[in-house]
Amino acid sequence: MAGIARQTVKFVDNRNFGGMCKLWIWTILAALCLPSAGQAREVHDFNNGWRFFYGNNPTAESGVRVSLPHTWNRDALAGDKDYFRGMGYYLKESVIPSDWRGKRVFIRFNGSNAVTGVYINGLLAGEHAGGYTAFTYEITDYVQFGSKNTFWITVSNAPRSDVLPVGGDQNSYGGILRDVEVIVTGREMVSLTHFGGTGAYIIQREVTREVVEAEAELHISGVRDNNVTAVLTVSDEEGQVVASESARLRLSGRTVSDIRIPFAVHEPHLWDGIDDPYRYTVTVSIHADGAATDSVSFATGFRRVEISPEGPLLLNGKPYPVRGVAVSQDRALVGPVLLKEHVAEDFEMLTEMGVTAVRVMGVMHHPYFYELCDRYGMLVLQDFPLMGGVYFADNPFIDTDAFRRNGDVQATETIRQLYNRPSVVMWGLFSHMHQRGQNPVDYISTLNLLTKREDPSRLTVCTSNEDGEINFITDLVIWDHHFGWRSGTPSDIQIWKRQFQLNWEKIHSAVAWSAGASIYQQGDSLRRPNFLGNYHPERWQTYLHEQYYGYLNADRMFWGLFAGNMFDYGAAGRTWGEGTGINDMGLVTFDRRYRKDAYYYFKANWNPYDPFVHIAERRWTRRSAPVQDIRAYTNRPEAELYVNGVPAGVAKAVLGTVTWKNVELAEGANTLEVRSNELSDIVTINIEPGHSRVFR
Repeated sequence: MAGIARQTVKFVDNRNFGGMCKLWIWTILAALCLPSAGQAREVHDFNNGWRFFYGNNPTAESGVRVSLPHTWNRDALAGDKDYFRGMGYYLKESVIPSDWRGKRVFIRFNGSNAVTGVYINGLLAGEHAGGYTAFTYEITDYVQFGSKNTFWITVSNAPRSDVLPVGGDQNSYGGILRDVEVIVTGREMVSLTHFGGTGAYIIQREVTREVVEAEAELHISGVRDNNVTAVLTVSDEEGQVVASESARLRLSGRTVSDIRIPFAVHEPHLWDGIDDPYRYTVTVSIHADGAATDSVSFATGFRRVEISPEGPLLLNGKPYPVRGVAVSQDRALVGPVLLKEHVAEDFEMLTEMGVTAVRVMGVMHHPYFYELCDRYGMLVLQDFPLMGGVYFADNPFIDTDAFRRNGDVQATETIRQLYNRPSVVMWGLFSHMHQRGQNPVDYISTLNLLTKREDPSRLTVCTSNEDGEINFITDLVIWDHHFGWRSGTPSDIQIWKRQFQLNWEKIHSAVAWSAGASIYQQGDSLRRPNFLGNYHPERWQTYLHEQYYGYLNADRMFWGLFAGNMFDYGAAGRTWGEGTGINDMGLVTFDRRYRKDAYYYFKANWNPYDPFVHIAERRWTRRSAPVQDIRAYTNRPEAELYVNGVPAGVAKAVLGTVTWKNVELAEGANTLEVRSNELSDIVTINIEPGHSRVFR
C-alpha cells in the first residue's frame, strides 16, 4: 500500500463527496462493518428511537425524538460562554428478542460526556465518569427477554472537581456524543468490560525485521464453572495464517480470568508509518462445550519506537520525521457529534499538508480517526485529560483522592482502548500544568508509574511551557512556546534554543508553537497584536509560523516539530479573537471551509508529492501602498509572477516560499497570477491609496 508521504489520501473533493471518491470510501466503511467469518458475537446498532429531555423536570410529553450521537449544546457552538452545563436525559423502549435468552447481553457507549448513569427497567446498571472513553455494562440480569424494556440514561456535563478534565478551554459538550451498541455473546467470552478495551491485548516483547516475539494478554469472562479453550491466530493481509496458538483455562463461576499466550511471527512485515503501514489481523476465539461461544478480531501492526540519543525518533531503528500538529475533536455546527465523513475530511487535510504525527489534545478522538491513522501510517501522541488552566480562576489540579482516582481510571481506559493501535506511539500524561498552588508533581509521577505498568512498550510525554521538576518525569517533553504571540517576538525562540542547549539539551524534546488568526482580519500593518484583543490578523499568524519554522527546521536536536493546532476549535469562554467563542489558533477554520495561509506554507515544506502553487495574503485584498512584495507558496523549485497579464519575473523557492520584491501595482484592481509549469493561481488585489490601513 502506498504511504501517504508518496500519495495524498483523498476522501473528498473540495469538501464534497462525489464520484469514485464517494463510492470508494463507503465501500471501505461497509467492509469494516462486516462480521468476521464464524464470529459468535453479535453487535447491534442502538442509536435510533431515543427521546431526549432537557432540564430539571423531564416528562415524557416534553421529550424530543433524537438519534445518537447527540449533543444539547448548540449554545456552546454559538459561542455562549454561559452555555448549559447540567443534566440531560435519554429514554428508549426496546424489545429484547426472546432468542437471546441463555446468552449474555451488553450495552456499550463509545463516549458520553461527562457523567453517565445507565438505568435498565428502573435499575442502575452502572455509572461512568469521563466523557470521551468508551464503557460497557453487562445488562443480562436487567433486561426482560421477549418483552419491551426501558433504557433511561442520565448525562451530566456540570463542572465537577473530581472528573477530568478540570482545566483547558475546550467546550465540555453535554450528551451521548458517540455511537451506542448492544452486544450479544455466548456465556464464555473475551471480556467486554475491561476498561472499555477489547479484552485482548497484543504485548510486543521484541520487534526486529527477523522476528516478532509477542504474547496475547486475554481477559476471559464466564458465568459458571467450566473449561474453555482460547485460540489465537495471526493472519497477514493476504489472509495467510502466520501464527496460531491455543491455551486451556478453568473458569470458576461469574469471574474474569487472565491468561497470556506467547507467539512469534518470523520474517514479519513491520508497520513502517507513512511509508508502509502494514497490518496483521488477530483473531481470538473462545470455545466451550465443543462450540465457539465468542470471537473477536482486530487489526494491529508490529513496530518498535525509540528515541535516539542524538535526538531523532526512531521507527523500527530508522530516523522518522515527526511533522506534527495538535488536533481536537469538534467542528462548527455539529460540535463533537462527528460522522465518519467528517473524520475522513479532517484526515484528508492532514495528509494533504504532509503531517506525519498528531497530538490528540486532552481527550480521545472518534474511533474512526485512529483507524485511519493505523491504516495510513500517521503517528499518534494521545493525551490524557490532565490539562492546565487557561483562565485566571482555573485550578486544574485538585489534590483529592477522588480526583486522582478518576485520573487513573481515565488514563487506564485510554491505554486499554488504544493498546492494539500501531499508530499510537506515546501517552501524553499532561499538558500545560503548572506548579503554582497545589503541586501536581507527585500525582504526575504516580501517573507515569501507572502508565508504564499498564503499557511499558510506549513512551510517555508531556506538553509544557513551564520550568521546574515537572518536566523531568516523562520520557519526552514537547515545549509549547508563544514567543511573538503572548509577548516578545518570534525570533526569541533562538534565545530560548541557545539556553536550552546550554542547560537542558539532554532532555529529549520537541517544540510546538501557535498563534491565533481570523481570515476576516487583514491589514497593512505587520506587528504583534494583543492576543487578548479582538484583532488577530491572519498575516501575523503566517509570519510567526514562517519565523519559527525557519529557526527550528534544520536543528536535529529536536525529535519533532508541532506547528500549532490543525483546526480552530470551540472554546466558548474565549472572548478574544473574533469574540465568537472559538480558539482561532488553527491552520484551518472551525467550519473547515478555509485553509489559512500558514496551512499552505507547511504544505509547501512537508508535502513534496502533491504539486501546487498558492498566492499568499490573498484575503488582504485592499491595500494602500502601490508598491508591494508579492509572495506565494509552492513545492516546485520556482515560479513566475504575472501582473495584469504582464510577466514580472521568475523567483526561486526558499523553504517553500517564492517572493517578488517591490512590485509596482496600479491604482484600483490588479490581477496577480503565479505560474509553475502547468500550475497556476490567480487573485485580485485592489490598491486604494489613503484608505484605512486595517481592513476587516
